[in-house]
Amino acid sequence: MSDNIGDVGVWYNVLGGALQIPGAKVNRAEFLAKEFGKYCNSETIARVISEGTAVAGVELRLMDKIAEEVVGYHTGVATGLSFAAGIPGGLAMLATVPADIAQYYWHVIVAAQKLAYVYGLKDIALADDHFKSLLTLLIGAMYGLEDADKTITQVYSALVSQEIAALTLVKGMNKTILKIAVALAYRLTGKTVFKSVWKAIPILGGVISGGITLFTFRPMCDKLREKLHDSVKTRELKALIS
Repeated sequence: MSDNIGDVGVWYNVLGGALQIPGAKVNRAEFLAKEFGKYCNSETIARVISEGTAVAGVELRLMDKIAEEVVGYHTGVATGLSFAAGIPGGLAMLATVPADIAQYYWHVIVAAQKLAYVYGLKDIALADDHFKSLLTLLIGAMYGLEDADKTITQVYSALVSQEIAALTLVKGMNKTILKIAVALAYRLTGKTVFKSVWKAIPILGGVISGGITLFTFRPMCDKLREKLHDSVKTRELKALIS
């Protein structure tokens, strides 16, 4: 792992930069109240905020509906911002690439948190020491990384029940989290270089930049959404069997 320390640093630098943008940490209570308030009464909303959707017994189809709304919204906004950042050409691209990548991962981070909360996770932002680790795990699942998929499956029940239990598990999986961070750094590097080349072409660069975002962002969100959906179903099935 020591040979990959630099790669880990690349990922956490980008993650840390995106987290500096206002609104990067989702207010779980406000988000759940707003989204589930469209479909649920005040008593149900109170339980959702206190216990999480999975424990509160929210129907999976409602979770899926709200999750789809989240994905659609952030896909549209992220794509629009990516196009705008991709328009400048020549030397201007040196200033826009970091901003473009930062705003892209801001939406990735925010969407990951929202999807996690829709499917029952407790407030992952409460634990600052492990917040980046939990985000790395969720984003790894967005990229379809096998280590991330397996880890989420292992810790989901803890993530929807008690924060302390979840944090203990995540802390014990530090090596796995670092492997995921390295894999994300490789993907980030390739994405940055590819988009930088196309940004040298005015207008066309904006179209391609926005297109890359559109055709990568939504599939990523869908992968995490499907993984969390399956985790809820597995939890429900275990509850029926026990």
